[in-house]
Amino acid sequence: MHKGTSKPLVLLQEPFLGQAVGDVLAIGALMTEVEQASVAMAAPLLRLCNGIDNEQEISLSATSLAWRMRGPLNVLHNWALAGDLSVLPRPESVSLEDFIHFVAMARSLAETQGLPIPARLLHLLGLAMVRARLERHVGLTPTVDLPTLHATVGLSVIEIAAVCGLKLTTVRNAVSRREMVHTREEGVPLDEALDWMVQRSGFLYSHTNAVCRDRRINGRLAADWLEKCPDVVAERYVSRLRLSLWRLPSNGRRIALNAEGVRNCVMLLPGIEIESLHGLGLERLEDRSDDPAAEMHREALLLAPDESLWQCQAPNLRVLASLIERLACVKAVEATIDACGS
Repeated sequence: MHKGTSKPLVLLQEPFLGQAVGDVLAIGALMTEVEQASVAMAAPLLRLCNGIDNEQEISLSATSLAWRMRGPLNVLHNWALAGDLSVLPRPESVSLEDFIHFVAMARSLAETQGLPIPARLLHLLGLAMVRARLERHVGLTPTVDLPTLHATVGLSVIEIAAVCGLKLTTVRNAVSRREMVHTREEGVPLDEALDWMVQRSGFLYSHTNAVCRDRRINGRLAADWLEKCPDVVAERYVSRLRLSLWRLPSNGRRIALNAEGVRNCVMLLPGIEIESLHGLGLERLEDRSDDPAAEMHREALLLAPDESLWQCQAPNLRVLASLIERLACVKAVEATIDACGS
């Protein structure tokens, strides 16, 4: 399990890549592997520790071992599948360490006996360890504090495929197209990997991007941030357009957001002077005022016929926060000028 060993513990399993993680890591299938491994390990462990080779004792030991592993298995299963453990007590580090040793020994014993390895348990550990690495990288304290085993500096293509639910060829093709910088020794740098992964619908741990104001975001993360922003109020969700509508209470200005968007954070800004948006870092700023396809958007935003409608993308939370601040300030300035003029 340590660096320098001739055959490191391989966790993530290529045959599972591209499959739904909930199916691959179904708790029933994982528990079956735990029980099978417990049966296989009970006899050699009893002989080594106590010199016992009694069938009844072996059966009882296998049952006890499987029961002890049930707790850490459930914790890791929930966590690896992006569950929230913040309301649960932290698992004991000893039980997690025991579980890692259990899986490693089960793999070695299966290979020695020519039996199938506990592939799902290995894959579960691999996903959980990637989550722990990502959370530590962005400054979070992982609820499940797992060690890093012989990892590259960045993420490998297998790790990226696993946490995004993608086929390995998809990630390799992205590397070939230079969508991400990759080296055999260091993998893909973590920041660059996070920016790429958050644009994939299957990325399990997109919450890590929301911790850093300069990491890439999508519509879902933007909607979560706006929900907590005191300067903005959620009005309603237009399901046919997949847009969430938001209002700034200070001045009544409305904005719309692709709240279910995965690839990007796309925003609609009605009644805005384009000059007021310069220097914010917005991307793909487009005038949609006369676009026939935007007619439903105009209706949802209650726009007057002569009001402008701009579309843009906010690449990260820093830009999104600056936009909200600017929208409020611009309106305030306009109101002051109007008052002075009257």
